[in-house]
Formats: sequence, C-alpha cells, structure tokens
Amino acid sequence: MQTRTRDGLALLLAGALLGGGIAWLLGRRQESPPAPSALDAVPADALLVASLDLPALRASKAFASFLREEREIPGLGKVRDVCGFDPMAGLTEVVLAIPAAGEGGDFGLVAAGAVQSEALLTCASKVVEARGGQPVVTQIGSFHAVRDSSAEGRGEIAVRPGGPILLGGGAYLRAMIDAADGRAEPVRESAAHREVAREVGEAAARVTVVLTPEQRAELERELAPGGGARSPAASVVAAGAGVALGPEIAVRGVVLCDAEAPCAELGARLRAARDARAEDLATRLIGFGALLQRVEIAAEGKELHARVSLSAEEASALVARLASLRALERPAPAPRLPPALEGRGAPPPAGDGGAPSPDEVVAPRRAEPDGGAR
Repeated sequence: MQTRTRDGLALLLAGALLGGGIAWLLGRRQESPPAPSALDAVPADALLVASLDLPALRASKAFASFLREEREIPGLGKVRDVCGFDPMAGLTEVVLAIPAAGEGGDFGLVAAGAVQSEALLTCASKVVEARGGQPVVTQIGSFHAVRDSSAEGRGEIAVRPGGPILLGGGAYLRAMIDAADGRAEPVRESAAHREVAREVGEAAARVTVVLTPEQRAELERELAPGGGARSPAASVVAAGAGVALGPEIAVRGVVLCDAEAPCAELGARLRAARDARAEDLATRLIGFGALLQRVEIAAEGKELHARVSLSAEEASALVARLASLRALERPAPAPRLPPALEGRGAPPPAGDGGAPSPDEVVAPRRAEPDGGAR
C-alpha cells in the first residue's frame, strides 16, 4: 500500500512538472521578440546622435502639433497621397546620426516602430520614378535598399521586415546596415556616448556629441590661431542635451571637459553670454529673455551643467511662437490669376504708371538736400 502511494505521488509530481514545463514553453513561444531599437543601427564612431521618443512627444501638448502636421514630399504632394499610407504613423523612435569621419554633409537617419517594409519600398520607388529617376532595389545584408541609379551618391533608403528604416548616403548607409546586422559595433557600445547620455538622463529628445582627438586638435588650432592662449572651449571632450516631459518640461545640458579650470572658465563665459542674450530686445520680444535668465549654469569638476524647467503652458506658448516665426520665414506662394483671367497673360508690373491697387503701399516722396524729390 505504501509503495503504491509513493508511486502515485511520484507520477503526480512528474505530471505537474511536465505540465508546467509545457506551459512555460508555450508561453515563451507566444512572446514576441523585442522590437529593434533605432540606436542599434547607429555606428559606434558617430560624432553626433540625436534621438526622439515619438510616443512621448505625441502625448505632449507642447510638441504634438509638430508631429500632427501633414507631411509632404517636395514637388509631389502629401506623403499619404503618394504612398497610400503615412510611414511616420506607426514609428516610435527616430535617430539622426552624423559620422565623425566622412565628407561634409554625410548623415544617417534611422526610424523604428511598426514598419510596412514592402509598402515602403514600393513608395520609395514611386517617388524616384515621379522625379524622373530609375529606381533600383538591391539587397544588402538583411535589408532591401532603393536608390536612383541615374543619380549616384544622392542617398538610399533601406528597410527590413520589422524595421528599422535607414536613410543615408551609400557608404554610411552600409555602415548602419553592418551595425544593425551585428557586423559592427553600434553606438550603444560607445563608452563616451553612454556617459554623456547618462549625465543628461531620461529624455524624450536627446542629443549627444563626442569629439575625436583629431577634431579636438583642429578645434584648438581654430580657437587659438598662431599659438595664442588656449580657449576654454578647446577643453571640451563631449557634450549633450535633453528634454524630459512631464508636469514640467525639464531641459538639461552637460559639457565634459579634460580639466577643471577651463571648465569653470567656460561656465563663466556661458553665464555672461546668457545674461547678454537675455537682455537682447529681440530675444525678449519673442518671450525667451525671461526663460534664459532662469537657466542655471554651474561647473562641477570636469563637468559643466545647465538646467532649466518650465511649465507645460510656458512650453506650449514658446513652441507656438517658434512655429509662428518659422511660418514667417517661409516664402510666400506666388500670386495666381483669377480663373477668368487664366491664360490672358500676367498683370502689368508695379511701377508702370498705372493706378495703385487698393492694397498697394505707396512710399512717400522724400526731399533731397538740394530741394529735389526722390
């Protein structure tokens, strides 16, 4: 009887273990693999890395309007009309990278999130054709890339199922693909970029810059031509800035120096520049003067920190003012004739002797010193 009881308990225990193991395996099978990060496709030797957390920005009253704008392809119209969908709609992360080495103007753009790879390749080919080019699709590693064979060197777009999306010049695009495919170190492995990012902290928008020894030497030569006194800016090794979103908008910047004394001197110069800019009339008129006065700048050993916080309402107002200024800087569209006058030629130019239109402003004639008029 005892033997049968022991055997029954053993079978029950074995069944429980087996059932639990099967349930664990089924659960593991249902887990989706982690989504690729845009930073995984940025080469480790990048000079500048700027990242945007799109869901956080979309949820912010201050910045959401920028992401809701209808995106257009210059000369072709709205992206949704050309492609049949908006590639930005499902994205969660965008990263801009500038290589430390390479021709001026080189850059890479990486986007991660819900990616429709086949639809994106089709859209890119349509855009190339609409501009009179010849689209060519090639496979590079695990990615498919589209380029215009009639315009070599003007950039390519590459994507793989599940993302990310890559945009860049030929050589740098391939460097990004190598990083994404694990054949080269991504920027996550860069100790310098990691240190700057750690000092900046969590942020919905963040930028980190790491100078190479060659760039620092060139900077020092430019700041002290002829072997003059060393500028404190020549001590800069790396820098970064970030914007954290919440009940308050926190902006933080950090500069890493190679020594404490020049870092302190640089801080003093930045505080003087802040005070001068805050008193500038143009800065005060657009509402940035008071904000600049609140920026705290302090040296802490070999680090220089700048911090400022503002309410969501203040941030919304400042962003709205920036948007208004941006709209003013855009060129006004060319005037069009009424439909009834289309095809009848352009109206006579101003100043041909005709009467001024109702909205024309006629400048007053100014007397010259000799009594004449201009």
